Amino acid sequence: MSSAPEHTREIVGLIVSHQPKLRAYIISLMPGVPGTADVLQETNLVLWQKMKSFKVGTNFTAWAFAIARFEVKAHCRKLHRQSAVMGDEKLLAALEDQISSDFEDGLNAIEDRIQALHFCLQKLDGEERELISHRYTNQLSLADYARQTGKSSSSLRTTLQRLRTGLRKCITERLALSPQSS
Repeated sequence: MSSAPEHTREIVGLIVSHQPKLRAYIISLMPGVPGTADVLQETNLVLWQKMKSFKVGTNFTAWAFAIARFEVKAHCRKLHRQSAVMGDEKLLAALEDQISSDFEDGLNAIEDRIQALHFCLQKLDGEERELISHRYTNQLSLADYARQTGKSSSSLRTTLQRLRTGLRKCITERLALSPQSS
């Protein structure tokens, strides 16, 4: 069992790393509705207040999304009380559930693609991984990298194109083998 400071540090790390997902999820539940930044802030506050109830190692995304969903509902009720036009409650609830489900499916598909990409990257040799890493993480231009490695820019561009094509094929094949894909 982790100590309280370690648990707090882990939860804070999860909250911070999930901000883009939470923001996107909240926006997907509130298309065209003002206040997404406020709802994200309220969601973060509740996550912070309830952090002791979260068990590290369980599905943080599902837990955070459930809290965000409640905060979106509370925000919409507040807007409704303030006479904001929110439409039929049953229709809104059905749309919210559908959008939430579609978003979570899309998020799972992205996570599956990321896992497939990690798998496929591991299949590359060290020099190929280094080239891919340089291309997508460094500030140096491809020409500067070519000078460092003693290769021509055109050969590196050709190699990058071949690697991208190979990675795309590997990811597609990996996803086709995945039991979660439909």
